[in-house]
Amino acid sequence: MKVSVAIAAYRGEKWIGDQLQSLVEQTRLPDEVVITDDSPDDATRREAERFSGVLPLRYVANPIRLGVTGNFNAALSLTTGDAVFLCDQDDVWYPDKIAAMCGHLSIGGAAVFCDSDVTDAGGTPAGFTHLESRGYGVLRRLPEGMWRDQLAACCRRVPAAGHDMALTRELLDRLLPLPDLPFCHDTYLGVAAAALGAWRIVPRSLGTFRRHGASASGAGAKMSWRGQWRAARESVRGRSFAWNAELFSAVLDRLPELDPAVRDQLYARMRHSRARAGMDVPFLRRLPAIWREICSGNYVRFGRGWKNVVQDLFFRESDL
Repeated sequence: MKVSVAIAAYRGEKWIGDQLQSLVEQTRLPDEVVITDDSPDDATRREAERFSGVLPLRYVANPIRLGVTGNFNAALSLTTGDAVFLCDQDDVWYPDKIAAMCGHLSIGGAAVFCDSDVTDAGGTPAGFTHLESRGYGVLRRLPEGMWRDQLAACCRRVPAAGHDMALTRELLDRLLPLPDLPFCHDTYLGVAAAALGAWRIVPRSLGTFRRHGASASGAGAKMSWRGQWRAARESVRGRSFAWNAELFSAVLDRLPELDPAVRDQLYARMRHSRARAGMDVPFLRRLPAIWREICSGNYVRFGRGWKNVVQDLFFRESDL
């Protein structure tokens, strides 16, 4: 099995050396490391190329800036391995990560994810893991292997981020190119693989997930009530409901052969996102739509229950 690692870099000169060193120290070395770089200068390239003699490194500077999703799309499309790992530039992998996850792909799995220990910018442990930060700490108590009810869970929130994922070439080729949506590459892969029932799980930490001010997303941060309040406001301002609907539509378009029951579940999730996307209207006009989503059970089935109801009642853009 040929193993590829895909890294989408952007101003990564401060961090990428630690990540590449952790690849050097793997018990099962990668056969190919592809780096696509969105940086406006060559500082990341200089740091990455220090490892060109010890890793099978391929570095590509993007001619124009592609953004997070576009950059990962470029990196993944250039890989040639039978197993492809998504890799962030600022994390550190534990030595057995590739071996442990390839073990599942080599016995017929199509996709596998693990957990990560969250740290601060300096590498100091935060005291919780990435799965725990996303409300999926229960998964850490599962045995290794297949994960039941994965589609229902991923229709609410995909537990794993891209840096904890690996997919077979066959599955990845079915899912590429990634849809052109903001910060969605791992959510799209998570939902699509779950729709196929493809996810296997290694329910332990196989690396660290470094959180710092330059991170591309806020994933991996446990939030106070005040933080959740701010995040609820920002998700409204960021049109997250509209692009979420587009994401589920993209999965349906990419996988037309899905079982009808699976398609029905994805359609229901897409319609719920579209309903919420249309709630940026004056308070009294959106009450009927909120009531319909409450009665259908969709707030619980596809989200965070009463927290999302409060968000739609009081945090909509027309109120801000």
